Formats: sequence, structure tokens, C-alpha cells
Amino acid sequence: MLHNKKQNAFTLIELIIVILLIGILSISFAKILTQSVSSYFDAKTRNHHSQSAKWVIEILSRSLREALPQSIRTNNSGDLYCLEYMPIVNATSYFNLPASGEVTSFNIVTYDIVFENDFSVAIMPISPASLYAGTGVVAGISSIASSGIGQSLLTLSNPTIFSQRSPQNRVYILTTPVSYCLDNSTGNINKYINYPSTVNQQFPPNGSTSQAIAENFWANVSVFDYQVGSLQRSALLQLNFVVQDRVRNPSGTSESVEVFHEVHIRNAP
Repeated sequence: MLHNKKQNAFTLIELIIVILLIGILSISFAKILTQSVSSYFDAKTRNHHSQSAKWVIEILSRSLREALPQSIRTNNSGDLYCLEYMPIVNATSYFNLPASGEVTSFNIVTYDIVFENDFSVAIMPISPASLYAGTGVVAGISSIASSGIGQSLLTLSNPTIFSQRSPQNRVYILTTPVSYCLDNSTGNINKYINYPSTVNQQFPPNGSTSQAIAENFWANVSVFDYQVGSLQRSALLQLNFVVQDRVRNPSGTSESVEVFHEVHIRNAP
């Protein structure tokens, strides 16, 4: 006698429902995974931008601590925003500087920096115009030689008439100017050195040596805003820029960090 055996199996409808559920779960998990990966990349990008901003701020802040008072000037030409200053190698005091007339040499308190041919001397710097024009404030140095215990004879490259004298007999030893420029068309910040001073600020300085400092920096209104000091306060330099990748992140967003920083500048000549 034959017996019919009941066979158990999925129906077509049940199979379709299972496939749909698996598809929905897969899409959900994929979306969660994508968001997690995107969040990771965004956080990594923000951290990188923040570190880059801190790096640039630290470089500029430390460099400007050695800036000759009144030597800072800022401007822009097209997409190039530049900050320029004269760096101090050392400072000391003079002894026998004549009260008037041409000066060819004078004694100074000996300092511990080895003399180099591109050194110059500044006395009583009070305006960027006179500094970069080299009239009555700055003069080239031909030599510095010992002239006794604790004293050195500073000889100028050419006879110079200094327009003013320092109340504290202060004299600054300088080297060639330095510029930091942000190119808003590329996002790069470069440092320019080893070039002669000019009456008008150049963008970038002619004949200079360029050093790459950072990338992915962009102008945010005025990049370098210099406020001249007064008798009541020191000079102030405001840094204002945005750090942002030129290429969009994998998440499809464009992470950016806006930076505003103030650097106090010595302005006592």
C-alpha cells in the first residue's frame, strides 16, 4: 500500500521576501559602515588641518619675535598675500656715535654672533619707509673687530648720516629681509630669504630663495593685517586664513578650519 509523503519547501513568495529582507539589511549595514568611515576621514582631516594651522602660527609667531621694530609691512598683489620684515641677528649698545654728521665707524658692546657680509646696522627705526629706503636709519657693515675688553669697532660700508639717536644707545644688527607669502591660487605658503631690501614691497621678492612652509591654506578676507603700535600698546599682527583640502574628501564633504590669531609685535626702537 502506497503512502503519500508531504514535502516541505520554500514557496516562491517566501524566497522573494527573504531576499528583500537580506537586501534591506545589507543596505542598512553598508550605510552605517560608510558613515563610520566618512566620519573617520573627516575627523582625521580636521585634525590634520588643525595641526597644520598650529604649525604655521608657531613658525610666524617665533619668527616675528626677532623682527626689527617698525620693519613689518604687509600687502597683496592679486592672489599673493605677503608679510615682510627685517630679522634681528643681535642687539647691543653703542659708545661714541657722533651727535651729527657722517658716521664711518663707532664702538659697540661686543656681542657673540659671528660677523657675516650681509649684516647691516639700524639705529632708532621709527618707520618702514625709512628702513627699506635705507635713509638715515640703516647702513651696511663692512667689518666688526675687537677694539678692547668688551668692545668692538663697527665700521660701515659707506659714510652714513643717522637721522636720530637712541635714548638708550641701542643699536640693532640685521640680516637680509624675510617674507612669508600665501598664494591663494595654489594654497601654498612659502618663505623667501636671501634677497636685498627694496623701497616697494615685491610679490614675491626678486632674487630670493624660496622655501615651502605649508599647503592647503586659503585667504580669509585679509590674511595679514598689521596694526601699527602706539605709545599705549604694542603693534599687532592679525593672521586670518582657512585651511582646506584642494581635493574633496572621500565622504563628499570639504572639511575646513578657520584660523584667527594675533601676534604682539615689539615696537620700541
